[in-house]
Amino acid sequence: MPDENGAENLQELTEDAVVEEVEEVEGADGIVDDVPEGDDDADIAKSFKDLGLSQGLQTTLSELGYEEPTPIQARAIPVLLGGQDVIGQAQTGSGKTAAFGLPMLDFIEPENEETQAFVLTPTRELCIQVTQAMRAYAEHLDGVEIVAVFGGAPIREQQARLRHGAQVVVATVGRMMDLINRQSLVLTSSRYVVLDEADEMLDLGFIEDVEKILRMCPSGRQTALFSATMPAPVARLAETYMYDPVTVKVTPKKLTVDSVEQAYVMVEPRDKLERVVEVLKAEEPEQAIIFCRTKIGCSRLERDLSNKGLRVKALHGDLSQGQRDGVMISFKEHKVPLLVATDIAARGLDIEHVTHVINYDLPNTPEIYVHRIGRTGRVGRTGRAITFATEKQAEDLKTIERVVKAPIGEWERPEERLEHAPRPRRKERRRDRAGDRGAPEAGDPDAPDSNGLVKLFVNRGHAGGIEEDDLRWALTEGAVIPEDAIDSIRVMDRFSFVELNADQAEKAVEFLDGTKLKGKQIRMEVARS
Repeated sequence: MPDENGAENLQELTEDAVVEEVEEVEGADGIVDDVPEGDDDADIAKSFKDLGLSQGLQTTLSELGYEEPTPIQARAIPVLLGGQDVIGQAQTGSGKTAAFGLPMLDFIEPENEETQAFVLTPTRELCIQVTQAMRAYAEHLDGVEIVAVFGGAPIREQQARLRHGAQVVVATVGRMMDLINRQSLVLTSSRYVVLDEADEMLDLGFIEDVEKILRMCPSGRQTALFSATMPAPVARLAETYMYDPVTVKVTPKKLTVDSVEQAYVMVEPRDKLERVVEVLKAEEPEQAIIFCRTKIGCSRLERDLSNKGLRVKALHGDLSQGQRDGVMISFKEHKVPLLVATDIAARGLDIEHVTHVINYDLPNTPEIYVHRIGRTGRVGRTGRAITFATEKQAEDLKTIERVVKAPIGEWERPEERLEHAPRPRRKERRRDRAGDRGAPEAGDPDAPDSNGLVKLFVNRGHAGGIEEDDLRWALTEGAVIPEDAIDSIRVMDRFSFVELNADQAEKAVEFLDGTKLKGKQIRMEVARS
């Protein structure tokens, strides 16, 4: 939070432009805890109140709407509060920022202005994201200052913030080394250390600097290392610089998400670009991330798509921090609908309105595939993941399909999908109603509420040029729904909700799902409760 002298104004402006959310995604459906072995679900805390956190933190969590901890939080927080080192292996979106951040904040002594804890991150984007989350958690902790230091921002401003006192520092590796060399950051009192996304630090070549930083810290420190994967160099780092760590590994039961429709396009390498353009024009994504395997391939595809008349930006490791920020802002603010990115550059991205993920290059492993497609299908919406593969890669595609335990069908144009994909469940219910053979089963998402209403989700909102009058016109004129059957229409920034009489809901979806409104295709479906 800004101090009285306004020392953080510049950084706040930068962070607010790049990051809109202060919370890590709390939901982690389909996740189980692999270790410690011998523990069963009965031992896992079901509420944040059971984890032993201070009252100040519990008040903040209640205000943020946090009730039930995710598996990584339920396992890691008690261990960290107990003073032990932790290795946390969990995917992006599992809630790991709170898992290490909440115990860290409980550890801080507000009256001591020395740097008592720090979090190392591989990228500026993740540094800002972690800082915003930590500041939100510390809302009711008086005297705790959290400062972010990263490249691409004036180092003198960051030095000034450190001089004013920073009990917690969140830093990129390069900028921390620079501040240490300038004697602006001293780690002799840092007894709580977190390495976030350690495998990405390895990929970016930061491991040697991380080791130098760890050697500057007190030997009696508590260390937490979080990583999606555990390659050998990261494991050696943990073995060398951590003391008897407890490993908490959280893996998905099913390596995909149900809200993502998956398809493939079999293509010859020479035809790949033309087919991608064809798919993008047919799908008309609101926002899409197109994944490439290499930085050179990413840059080349951005150029080729731009030459085809598409609005696109690239995100990869060869960009400067200023360029990366510009790309992120353009994409988050809907100034460009297409983002071409490498896997490393896209790690940690949390953008809710991504409707499509395009795998231009087939990922090397099913785990990377899951990371990629997890960028879409957020906030109750369905997403689309489309993967391009050559005949030689057909077996690799089958391996991904087998591991994720979900069918990946051949891509069809939207109009063909509507034609070839009847809705048997809805038809069965219509016949049941016509024959008066019973009401929908309990838990049926199409079942009306106590007022006889059904809520429908529409994938466009203000940002897509849709207003309440547009949806009302579509319902009354396009689907011929009586005006008095429409209870309410709520248009949000990225999506909308419609509540109407249960006997009209199926008709509305049948007539409007997949049609165009104000030149853009809309998807309408029953909202998940």
